[in-house]
Amino acid sequence: MNTIKAFFKEKGLYLVCLALVFGATAAGIVAIRSVVRNVADWAESRTHAAEEENVWNQPDALANQPAADVPEPPRPSAPSATPAPAPSSSASSPVNGGGQSAASGSSAASGSPAASPAASGPVEGGALSVPFSGDELIYHATLADWRTHNGADYAGPAGAAVRAVQSGTVAAVYEDALWGGVAEVSDASGTVWRYCGLVDCPLQRGQTVAAGDALGTLGVPPAEADGGSHLHLERTRDGAYLDPAA
Repeated sequence: MNTIKAFFKEKGLYLVCLALVFGATAAGIVAIRSVVRNVADWAESRTHAAEEENVWNQPDALANQPAADVPEPPRPSAPSATPAPAPSSSASSPVNGGGQSAASGSSAASGSPAASPAASGPVEGGALSVPFSGDELIYHATLADWRTHNGADYAGPAGAAVRAVQSGTVAAVYEDALWGGVAEVSDASGTVWRYCGLVDCPLQRGQTVAAGDALGTLGVPPAEADGGSHLHLERTRDGAYLDPAA
C-alpha cells in the first residue's frame, strides 16, 4: 500500500495531465464530427434549394414556335430545254462562244438580275448561269447555307475548253478541296482572275498567257456541285471582289 501511495505521489501530476489530454482529444473528435455533419446537412439543403430554383417553368408551346426571320431556301427552277441564244454583240462571255443565260434561271438561284457578259471569252458552248451577287446573300444548295456569290458561273458541257478572258501572268496553279483545279492570272492592272473548276490545266506559275489562250477544260467545282459542269470565275483587286462579268 505504501508503494502505491508513493507511486501516485511521484507520478500523480503526470497521470492527471495524461487524463486531461485524453479528455481534450475525445472532446475535439466529437466536436469535429458534429461540425462535419452540420456542414454536410447545410450543403445538401443548399443543393436542393438550387435545383428547385432552376426548374424550367416556361410553357412547352414556346419551344414549338419557329424563328420568323430565317429565309426559306428557293425552289429550284426547271432546267431549260434549250440554252439561251448568244447575243449578236462582238463581246462574249467567259464561257467561250457563250452569252447570258435566261433571267429566270439566274434570278431563281440568286435573286439578282443577270450581269452583262465579260469582255473576251472562256467556255465553249456555255453561258452565264449564276451572276456575281455582291453583298447579297444567296442560298448555296451544295453547302446548304446562305452566303455571297463572289464570282460568276459559266455553265457548259464537261470537257469544253476554258480560255483566258484577259492577258496576264499566271500567279498560281493548284488543286483546291472546294474549287477543284484553280488557276490565278494577274493582268496588267493588278486585277487577279481566278478560274475554278479546271481539269487538265497545263499552266505553270510565271507563265504569260494572252486573252483567248487555253487554260484547261471544264469540270465541276466541288463547292458548287449542284450546278453541274461550269467555270466559277472570280475577279479581285486589292483584296476586294469585283463582278467578273461587268
